[in-house]
Amino acid sequence: MLRLQNLTKPMEKLMIKNVPIKFGLLRIALVVSVGFPLLFASNALAQNPPPPPPPPGAAPAPAPGAAEVERVIVTGSNIPTAEEVGANPVFSLNRDLMNKSGQGGTTESLLKSQPVFGASSVPVQNNSTGQGGPAGTASISLRGFDPGASLVLIDGRRVAPYPGAANSGAGFVDLTTVPVAAIQSIEILKDGASTTYGADAVAGVVNLKLYKDYRGAQVTGQYGNTLDKDAAEWFGDVLFGVGDDKTSITGNMFFYHHDSMFAKDRGNTAVPPFLSSNTSPFNLQLTNAAVAAAGGTVVPTVSGLQFATPPDFTNGLAPASDFIFNSARIRAPFSILPGFNFNAFQTSFPEQERWGGYAAFETKICDDQLRIYGDFYYVDGKTHDELAPNATGDFETPGSFVISIPPKTAFVGGVPPFGGPTPAEVGISPTAFNPFNPFEQIISGGSRARLADFGNRLIDNENIAERFTVGVKGDKLFNGTWGYDAGFMYSQIQQISQISGRQWSALRAHSERGRPAL
Repeated sequence: MLRLQNLTKPMEKLMIKNVPIKFGLLRIALVVSVGFPLLFASNALAQNPPPPPPPPGAAPAPAPGAAEVERVIVTGSNIPTAEEVGANPVFSLNRDLMNKSGQGGTTESLLKSQPVFGASSVPVQNNSTGQGGPAGTASISLRGFDPGASLVLIDGRRVAPYPGAANSGAGFVDLTTVPVAAIQSIEILKDGASTTYGADAVAGVVNLKLYKDYRGAQVTGQYGNTLDKDAAEWFGDVLFGVGDDKTSITGNMFFYHHDSMFAKDRGNTAVPPFLSSNTSPFNLQLTNAAVAAAGGTVVPTVSGLQFATPPDFTNGLAPASDFIFNSARIRAPFSILPGFNFNAFQTSFPEQERWGGYAAFETKICDDQLRIYGDFYYVDGKTHDELAPNATGDFETPGSFVISIPPKTAFVGGVPPFGGPTPAEVGISPTAFNPFNPFEQIISGGSRARLADFGNRLIDNENIAERFTVGVKGDKLFNGTWGYDAGFMYSQIQQISQISGRQWSALRAHSERGRPAL
């Protein structure tokens, strides 16, 4: 006899008991074709013995196969599910672990120590090591993917991405625009989740959860420095919260500063693997005829060209006879004089400063059925980076701007008497001249220079982030299993970038006006 039981009980287990029945071959085929689906739709093929009655005074036993279901909210989703359901591995970092790690000053300093992150893409980047994104940003790179493939959420919601882009061209969230002191915990989905969140979650998801219902007050401060006392870091924040069973208010204010560190201050970075041939004083390419006419030392070459450089500390006033001559560039690796040490000028870690505040509230209008909530934060983050003065490369490079230094005096008829580039070739006036050039030749071609007179290149970035959320939510509706959450969020990031450095046109204007440019 076949008996069907109720299939609406939650999480009830299927149990099948086989009973041997003898039929003819034809009847067997018919029963199998019709009855096979019924085997999976039924709970049993035979009646189970009833459970023994409970002892007097004891609570009634739960129905067979019944299980209590605890509802949890999956990060980034409002779909309720059971705690046992969830194949995606989630790694959590709570505030206690952040404090004990000693890396609570910035989000990126904590995350870069986790094995799941690509360490080269987490710290704040300076311009020379910006694999993870533009200068002055801190991006997340899960499992070595591009930062654009790692989704960053705040309280389960997306935020405005950085105005720039990663190397792949994809957008990413800049960690310097997050109020790190207000982070209560961090959830990291270490597996790809593009089917749930989209293409920006191919590598995984990081959810930063901010304080919502804090009670009391705490003041945190920390100072650190290197043994050489050249990279000080200090930060502090005030976290406070008040409330009762109906209303809660949480707030946080913070300040962070990290001094810059220069490459020259460390023995392993004081000198780069090679010294540049873009130097100051310049490496000048000249014709042998122009060198002979100026009274310099001619170095015989097959091409009829040679290189010269003025001595140090001459400010372009030395005569041609004092110059140093060679068949190859004089100031370069493995040459007569060493090349330019660009590490003596640039920072290995930029100066950083951040400050901001965060506030959140929630109040119950009708117990758990109607609650109003909201939060707001403001972050102003600045970075200052320095690089060595501009390097020219070859004065004449195909597809690039042509750099030139006019001759000692203007050419008669615009024709160079000792060879070399013509005014039309380098794009200058036929009457242009520079009396500080001791050679009657336009200097261009394979000449190389470093614009040290104009100082370091200065890179300043400021990121101003604002975000606020307001909404209503409720729980325990109808039969106690329904809930809702509706909110509005506004997020924006304003990026201000300033790069200070002279370009090649300044060199040409400098030389055409008859000023020292050598």
